[in-house]
Amino acid sequence: MIYFNRTRHIEMFGAIFLSILNMDNAGEEISMCNKAVTQQVSIHLVRLRDIELIHKLKYQAFLPLYEKYHDDETSPATESMDKILDQLKQEDAEYYVIRLDGSEVGGIRIYKIENGVYRVGPIFIIPEFQNKGIASNVFEKIFEIYPEVVTWQLDSILQEVGNCHMYEKLGFRATGNEKKVNDVMTLIEYEKAV
Repeated sequence: MIYFNRTRHIEMFGAIFLSILNMDNAGEEISMCNKAVTQQVSIHLVRLRDIELIHKLKYQAFLPLYEKYHDDETSPATESMDKILDQLKQEDAEYYVIRLDGSEVGGIRIYKIENGVYRVGPIFIIPEFQNKGIASNVFEKIFEIYPEVVTWQLDSILQEVGNCHMYEKLGFRATGNEKKVNDVMTLIEYEKAV
């Protein structure tokens, strides 16, 4: 006689389902799910042919902040395609496009400062998809992709309390290093020890 253990089968098929979600497609696509995000979030390594897409997404994501702070010298919204091309060609750096259910919604750039120390600069989500847990989801996967990292670094705008709160929830701590960009905007440095 064969007994059917419903709980055991649900756990087994759930584990298989999660394994399928976390498979990567030849190292180019990494998918994940999170309780805060009911849709599927994935990240894809950027190729040189994606430069216009990255430029467009950065502009859309950072334009509201640029209009708020007028940070002409530091805003990614004002970056040229040549600067993005230089970033894509940089050694020890990788750019990813962030997708939600297959639609491009943002990006993240990771680069190595020295052995064990990596920097995020920047992560960006276009406005209509912000505050949905996507960035937190992406960070969790990035932490898995780079197990060699001992210390993560990034900058945030001090006046953007929501962003600072998100980084702190992810384990980042303010280093005390701040840079006043103009009368209304200050960049604050964060680190996360792993």
